[in-house]
Amino acid sequence: MKRNLHPTSASGPWARSRREFLKSAALAGAAGLAVGTLGRPAFAKASKIVWGTNADYAQPDMLAPFQKASGTEVGAELFADPSELVTKLRAGGAGVHVMTDGSYHSEITFGEGVLKPIDLAKIPSWAKLIPNFKTAGGLSFDGKPYGVPYAWGTDSIVYNFGAVKTEIDDIGALFDPKYKGQIAMPSGLFESLVATALYLGIEKPFAMGEKELDEVTKVLIKQKPLVRSYWNDIGDLKNLMATGEVTLCWGWKMLLDIKQYGIDVRWAHPKQGELAWYDAAFMTKEAAGEVEEATLAFMDYLIGDTYGAVLGKNIGYLTTSTAAIAAMDKDLVKTLGLDDYDSFLGKAAWWTSPTHPDLYQKAWDKVLNA
Repeated sequence: MKRNLHPTSASGPWARSRREFLKSAALAGAAGLAVGTLGRPAFAKASKIVWGTNADYAQPDMLAPFQKASGTEVGAELFADPSELVTKLRAGGAGVHVMTDGSYHSEITFGEGVLKPIDLAKIPSWAKLIPNFKTAGGLSFDGKPYGVPYAWGTDSIVYNFGAVKTEIDDIGALFDPKYKGQIAMPSGLFESLVATALYLGIEKPFAMGEKELDEVTKVLIKQKPLVRSYWNDIGDLKNLMATGEVTLCWGWKMLLDIKQYGIDVRWAHPKQGELAWYDAAFMTKEAAGEVEEATLAFMDYLIGDTYGAVLGKNIGYLTTSTAAIAAMDKDLVKTLGLDDYDSFLGKAAWWTSPTHPDLYQKAWDKVLNA
């Protein structure tokens, strides 16, 4: 599935294609799971809440522990793109109390006026969150908390060590003439612009003005003769890496799945940092009274010691909860890279909505048309 370049709908195709590939690359046969107790022993008495999310996140066995402990049914309103749900919420009567949105889109949703702030005192599992996520962009607005992140990943350089014959820890490798014709860069979501901004040391890659974007554009135009492909679909990129047509790229961690074909493909932790994203639960303005209390309890459950562990075991997604990591099989923790999450997040830039999407689009069009 191809990514959409339009910033207001970016999370849909991007998140969807990412999740579809993650699912296909799921860790079948991964070791088991030790499910702990729920973080909150008592729940509100609302009979049902509705979660606007996708099918992967709302699998029945992921929701069952909460429903059994709380007596609250969790209904799922499935959508492909947050903007679809936002449209319904703006009209009123959507019947959705908590929604999934990502760092790459949450500011847009907040701007539509459909969210309400949350009381972190009623989310005790927040204390067990991986520290990096407590201050991540796109969770708080106007000084108030709104989102609870529960799944995440990073984008970085993926390379074929057998072909390049060296460890890579510098984004500059993507601009090195010695790799001419072997490089792939992302076409969607302005990600090539952002990766280049990281390379150039630009402090706020999602808040660039014309001057900084012009600097980034010049570097990308100079790089263009080196690029084998500007990729849209993660499956296409996987094939290019597997066949050896591309030996290094800016991509997603699940490209490491091609190791099963005997290819020594590796993930880089560049000295300039990686690009981090998360999916989070946000309370909507349709949650009130007992439903609001039950919704807060459910948000707490998502980052407790149970949900994230099942998430990792079932489909190989990364949890934000240290309690869930502790409940997972140690081999699975290592396989997912959760035994050293600081290596991914230590110098990461948070993927948020560009402050000037029109300027970003103009800059990217200039690169493509050069």
